[in-house]
Amino acid sequence: MKLLIVDDEEHVREGVELSIDWQQYKINQILMAENGLEALELVRKHIPELIICDMSMHLMDGTEFLEKLREEGWGSKVIVLSGYQKFHYTRAALLANGVDYLLKPFKIRDLEKAIQKACNQIKQEQEVRLKELSTNFRLNEVNNLVMEQRFSRLIEEEQVSKEELNTFLTTIGINPDYFYVVSFLPRNKDAIVKKHFARDEQLFNYSMKNIVKELVESLGSWYVLQHEEFIIVFISSNYLLADIEISVKKIQDSWKRTLRLSSFSGFYKMSLTASRLQFALFEEKSMILNCNIFDHIKSGRKSSAINFFIDKERVILEAILAKNKQYLHELVESFKMELASYEFVSIRELQHYTVEINLLLVRIYSQINSDNFHETMPLWISQLEEWSSKLKQIFSDMLESINYSRLEITHVQSIAAVRNYINDHMKEEVTLSGLAEIFHFSPQYLAKKFKEEYGTTIMNYLTQLRIEKAFSLLGHTELSIQEVASESGFENLNYFSKVFKKHTGITPSAYRKN
Repeated sequence: MKLLIVDDEEHVREGVELSIDWQQYKINQILMAENGLEALELVRKHIPELIICDMSMHLMDGTEFLEKLREEGWGSKVIVLSGYQKFHYTRAALLANGVDYLLKPFKIRDLEKAIQKACNQIKQEQEVRLKELSTNFRLNEVNNLVMEQRFSRLIEEEQVSKEELNTFLTTIGINPDYFYVVSFLPRNKDAIVKKHFARDEQLFNYSMKNIVKELVESLGSWYVLQHEEFIIVFISSNYLLADIEISVKKIQDSWKRTLRLSSFSGFYKMSLTASRLQFALFEEKSMILNCNIFDHIKSGRKSSAINFFIDKERVILEAILAKNKQYLHELVESFKMELASYEFVSIRELQHYTVEINLLLVRIYSQINSDNFHETMPLWISQLEEWSSKLKQIFSDMLESINYSRLEITHVQSIAAVRNYINDHMKEEVTLSGLAEIFHFSPQYLAKKFKEEYGTTIMNYLTQLRIEKAFSLLGHTELSIQEVASESGFENLNYFSKVFKKHTGITPSAYRKN
């Protein structure tokens, strides 16, 4: 949960923050403001569940701030702090979801009781809301799913007749000759479903649609469908375009207030006929995909293509083999920081990186012989923090799921395959970097593991192999010294003689004579 502390005295704000063990109340983010005006901006941006508010402040006092909360429909619970027992203060608190009213100076245990009371109320209201939603949702679920499947089939087909579209629109109560359509893409959906809807995504979707219904039913005929991750709203109305635009804004504001859900919207600002529906939906989807994931910045330095993960497959695999979760998380964090250095990154670009990392994950799963874990990144995440958290979680879950005893056998077999390759290609040019490229290891990792397995370096092993071959050829063939050097993998005769003497104590010619 999020907490907002509003007081014009810094020592009071800090005192409240430092005096309470917030973890026991599951409060993990604390915001601060020194007046009502500043606090209102924080409420609009962060939507805190709980507010602790002083009443006597400059610019905008507590009474006016609480009145604004009520007018805008924010559901945050409020604990009022005041040096005065005044009726209009108490009334303002009660009207704005007030939980308790504490007179300064107050005791910490009294504040803790008020916080616990607020947390209990928040939990109870969430449970009641979930129960009500669940009951209504089950009644509407079957019919709505049938319509969504039918809609998806229609808009995904390349050739669909006007008659089919007309029939569908008429079935959902929309005039096929004059209607508007608006597309919405929820942003922080997964976190909200997990936290407030007991992981029931269908119930959450129903809740979103229910809010849309309340806001657009006065405009005329309407229908709400889901397609992929998009919420599609049809409105058959004689209202002006400006009225529809106002309703779009109200929907997004209401989602944010009641569900704490932020969203992108795409609106093809023309009335439609059935034949234009597919084109309009395509245009709206493009509008949304080109939105900036950093929604606080409208334009700025755009990102260029970042091939961040492409050249890191080997080191990622090695970190997995070494159970190095910290390195994997640091790698994800580095990518997040690099992307965050730009002022404009579109949803489309973030999806490009999602596809890139998913292809990498699939390749890694095949290399580690993962039978029971194949999770990939969701395509429609549009917040960088959520994206990086999800990838970190995938890496953590992957490490937990791997059968390392079986993987170790596979790993040893891979190093043995490297040795076999050296045996078969000793006459050719063999380098550490070349072997690393062939067997999908980094040079450092391959060198380390080869030495652990065979007690010598790759180059020493190769040299010893070539010297043994030279021994055999010198002793059992009539080949010239030059030919022996070449057959043993040495291109330069002088270098061959030097290496041979270093390892045997005599020259190749002397060895043959003896």
